[in-house]
Order: sequence, then structure tokens, then C-alpha cells
Amino acid sequence: MSQWFQILNQLTSNIPSIQHQIDGWRQSPDAQYLAILKGYSFLAANQGTLDYFQTQQDSFINATPYDFSPRIQSSGRNSVEYSQQMIDKTSNGQEISFNWLHMSQLGGELPTKVTIYPATFKEQAVTVVLFEPTNRRSNVRRNMSNGFELLPPQLVSSILEDSAEAVYITDGSHKIIAVNKAMCRICGYSTDQLINRKAEEIGLYQDAEQQSNEYLKSLEERGSWQGEITKSRSDGSQFPAWKSCRKLQIEGEVFYVTLFSDISAQKQLELRLTEQAMVDTLTGLPNRHQLKQLLNQVLINNQATPDKLGAVMFMDLNGFKNINDCFGHATGDKVLQLVSARLEASCIEKADIARLGGDEFTLILQDCHSRAEVEEFSKSLLAIFDVPFEIDGQKFYLGTSVGIALFPEHGRQASQLLSLADTAMYCAKKSPNHVLFYDTNMHIEAEQKLRMLNDLRHAHSLKQFKLAYQVIVDLEYSNVIGAEALLRWQKSDGTVVEASDFIPLLEETGLLITVGQWVLNQACSQIALWRKQHDCQIQACINVSPIQLEHPDFLKQVKHALDLSKLPASGLVLEITESALLRQPERVKQTLNQLKSLGVRIAIDDFGAGLSSLSKLGTLPIDTLKIDASFAKRLSEPQGKELCQAMIQLAQALDIQFVVEGIETLTQKQILSSMGKGFGQGYFFGHPESAERFNSTNFREH
Repeated sequence: MSQWFQILNQLTSNIPSIQHQIDGWRQSPDAQYLAILKGYSFLAANQGTLDYFQTQQDSFINATPYDFSPRIQSSGRNSVEYSQQMIDKTSNGQEISFNWLHMSQLGGELPTKVTIYPATFKEQAVTVVLFEPTNRRSNVRRNMSNGFELLPPQLVSSILEDSAEAVYITDGSHKIIAVNKAMCRICGYSTDQLINRKAEEIGLYQDAEQQSNEYLKSLEERGSWQGEITKSRSDGSQFPAWKSCRKLQIEGEVFYVTLFSDISAQKQLELRLTEQAMVDTLTGLPNRHQLKQLLNQVLINNQATPDKLGAVMFMDLNGFKNINDCFGHATGDKVLQLVSARLEASCIEKADIARLGGDEFTLILQDCHSRAEVEEFSKSLLAIFDVPFEIDGQKFYLGTSVGIALFPEHGRQASQLLSLADTAMYCAKKSPNHVLFYDTNMHIEAEQKLRMLNDLRHAHSLKQFKLAYQVIVDLEYSNVIGAEALLRWQKSDGTVVEASDFIPLLEETGLLITVGQWVLNQACSQIALWRKQHDCQIQACINVSPIQLEHPDFLKQVKHALDLSKLPASGLVLEITESALLRQPERVKQTLNQLKSLGVRIAIDDFGAGLSSLSKLGTLPIDTLKIDASFAKRLSEPQGKELCQAMIQLAQALDIQFVVEGIETLTQKQILSSMGKGFGQGYFFGHPESAERFNSTNFREH
């Protein structure tokens, strides 16, 4: 029984298809060209493989696949790096095939299809390699001449002499006996300085001892060597080189042929490409890839000092989207550059800083003594945004939200810590001071949000969205003049969710435009039906989000809803918030004017609750102010009453209608009625209710 067959009998695999392949090889152990790798070195091979590579067992064992390959494959890939990558992939249980150019021991080209399989030999992981020749005859053309032996010796000598690659030949004692012009040019030595000298004697190598240990031994054992090495020039400068050396025996005499090339330009290109892959091009900060490498190293270092505390801080800029929307992405990019510059100036000595993309930045803080120290550092981050950012005379005010995950307390893995810090950051956006440490409750909330998002994606197709209607009345006579359509989500378990709890999630999923169109169609159709049934002029009042208002097709959507329902444009009131006027003022103003030209009425919702921009009211086509419910609640206070009166007088001065929201008592209604002719809405007149109930309870005299 041959040694190769004994090795095959000890090969196993827990993957059925590969085990079946191994069983087939045992039936015909020499029918195909097979070898076994342990790591990156050959452990064994059958005779067919040795013949294929025109080599002997002693030269093949412990050699690597790239010892029998050119430095660069025809695809442009580095043979060493690419072959190692392919071998590494088998550790994941993958069977991989690829085309490869091999070189025989005697220098012949061997185009080959290589298939590698993960396996186990003596309880150790190995890789089985199947070589399949891809030349036309699908076998080794052992006797084909490459033509060089037919050339005159003078021609071969001339080719070597003028080659762009450095070539030198040494005898059995490693003394240089021939060099070409490129060798002299690259290394800065004359022919006289090189002939009859050993390479290490004249300092051709940075480390002569390393040179001797690394490849001279390989030459004796396998007859060849190739790899990257550092060489020295005559002036002492050093450069990286790719070197290949082959041992030849001619008529009993030993020669060593060495070729090398200066790969400095290639190494510089690789360095630039690596930097580009690791650095954010806009800010010059490390990017996500480099951040993970930095964090992994910090976590390894932290294991040696477990008493030390570290933190991953995830930052998001508050208000950055408004800058992009109003001033464009070019201005947004400049703001990001200014933010990164401030972060570097303030924090670079204490933390590693990276930009993950968009307006998200991450900092790694290490060697802290307490949680309080991390919290103090977070306060310094907030302080960076106290001063506005100025570009071309324009000042931009930004804030930040910071989520913090601690290590080792919250985790020891980079991806986990980044995820936890991200979760904490989103929670920090809702907190008063915009800084939060991660805790497990956040994870529960994040899971609940994810489930809610998943449910929302199907809610529209499952027809779970409903409309409730709340009556709006004339304060003087209590006549019904309108109905506000309020979106509700009735989940499959019967739970009813109000719009304020899921509209932000609809924005995240990108479904708000679709659902908003449905609301328009549904509400307009219902109001048109009531107008016809009861011969009245009731208006449909529909809330419109800033995203809807900014959508390029919004005007078409409104027209479609009116045409579909046969509702006159004057029967539709679109309620917008004050914030919608600030995000993209010019686009919004244009859209409002177009809606006004259709005859649609415009109302400002929750007026007075935010930073009311009074200067805009006179320039926009506003028909109604809906005064926020907080003012009705304060009617029992002298100051509250005065504020509400001022709001009403403002509407009267601008010759527009007003609706006071949140009226809950008869006293509130009477006070407001005395202030002027207007309209009211609130629980005193009716709660939001279904269309059926609204129809039965509101179309009668109050």
C-alpha cells in the first residue's frame, strides 16, 4: 500500500459531498492530480501531481502553491495574497474553484483549474487540492519545447542583458558570476563591484542573516524561492523588491539564477489605496472600517487592564438635516468638515474619532477610571456646539445627541458596542440633556420599535388604518362647519394606536406618502358624501406632514383626491404645522400658492405652540389659524386669557379665520365666544369617532 493511499484513508470530512469525493479518490488514488495542504504548505501529493509540476517529492513537500506560480497572475492579482485568501476561505467549509497559472519546476507554464476542499487529517484541518490542466489536450505536455534551446546563446544573453528586471547569476558558492544592466542600474553598483562577490558582502540585503535563513535553505530543499524582500543600494538607501531564485544543475555544476524588481511604486500605490479604504474622504477622519480595527485593538489592550474603563460614544448632529434641505449638500459637507475639525481640536488627545457616514461620528475613549469621568467628557462634547458654525457669513446652530456604551461593562465585541451606543444615541435624542448611557431597557424599546416597524409595513395592505372624525363648530351658533380626519391604526389584536405614536415610524419606513394619499382620498370621499346626504357645506380638515408638503407629486395627489370624491376644492382644508414653513420655505410657499389657486384652504395647526414666525403669516396664503389647545386650558388665568385674546386679534387683523383647539368646558366656550366670531374644537363638542357614529351624532342642531 503506497504512502499516498495511506494518507487518503485517513482523510475525512463532515460535509457529505466532500466525503463522497474523498471516497471516490480512494477508489482511484492516482487518476487525478491531488495534493494536501496544511496551512499554506504542501503536506503530501500523489505521483501525478509531482509529474505535473516536473518536480520531486523532497522539493514539493513543505513548498507552497505560490512557489510554483508567477508573482502576478494574468488577472493582476498577487499570487501569494490571492492563493492565501482562497485557502483561508476553506476554513468556513467552502469548496472553491478558480483558474490559476502555475509554473513547473523547470519553468514551464501550467494553466490550471484549481479546486480546494476543506477536510480533516489526523484530527487536524487540512485542504485537499485538485489540479486540472486547462490546456487544449487537458494533460501535461511534458515534452513540448519552449523554443529557447533553439536560440543562439548570444541572443539569449542579449535578452537577459537588456531585461528591465534585474538578473544576476551565482555559482555553487553563491559568488556573483554574471549581472545584467538592470541589476547595476537599480542597485547603483558597477559590474566590477559585483562580479566575484557575494551579495551579502556588498550589503545588497538589509539583513544578511535573515536572507540566509529564509531562502538559501529553501533553495537547497526545494530548488526555488520567491517572495518580498528589502534590498539596499550602493548609497545605503533601501527599497522593497520582489525576488525569485531558482537552483539549476547543468553538467554537474550548480548555478543560482536570481531575478528581482523594484516594487516601491507598487507599495506606495497599495499604501494610498489602503489609506483611501480606511479614511473618510470628506473629513480625513478614520472611517467605519478603520474604527472597527481601532476598537478591536483597544478591546484587546483592555483585557490586560480589566480595572480600566472604556467607552464607545455615538454622536448624531441635531438639526443637520435642515441645513442640507435649506442650503444644499455642499454647505452640509462644509459644516461636517467644521464639526470634525472642532472634534479633533478638542478631543484628539483623549479619544479616537471617526466618521461613520452622514452626520454620525464615533469616539473611542479608553483608560478611564470611572463612569463620572466618561460623563464629564460627554459634557465637553456638548460644549463644542455652544458656538455656531459660520460659513460665508451664515451662522448655523447645531446640537448633538450622544449615546454611550461602556466596556467591559456592556460588552467586549466591537460590533456589539457600536450597536449599543447607537441605540443609546437614538434614546438620547428624546432626553432633556441629549446624553445617555446604554441600559437594557433601551434594548427592549429598540426591539419593540423593530416589531412595530415590521407590523407597520403590512398595516396598509391589511387595511388596518382607519379614520376618526372630530367635529369643528361655529362658536356663536354651535353649527357643524368641519370635521378633522384623524388617522388611527387598529392592529390585528384590536389595539388602536393614535397617529402621534406611529407617524414618525411611517416616515422611517417611507410609507408616509402612500398612507397620506389614502387619508386624502378617504376623508374627501366621506365629506363629499355627507355634504350630499345632508345638503351642508361641511369641510374636510386633513393634517399634512412636512414630508408630504415637500413631495413633488403632492399637488397631483390633492387634485386626484378632489376629482375622485367630487368634493369642491373649497371643501378641503389642509392643516400644516409651523415647522413645515421653516424646512424648505421657498418650495413650501410655491406649493401653498398652487393649492390656493385650486381653491383649497390652508390652516396653520397648533399655532403658538412653537416659535411662531409672525413675519411669514402675511406673505403666505393662510386662511385659518388653529390656536393650540394649551391656550384654552389657561383661559381661567388672567394672563392665559390675554394671550388667547391676542391670538384671536392677530387672526382678525390678518383677516383670517381662527379655530381654538382643546375646548372642554362650557365656560371656555362662552369666554371664547365673547372674544370674536370664530370656531372651536374639543371634547366639549365631541370626541374623535368613527364615520358612522359622527354621522348619527353631529348632523343635528347643538
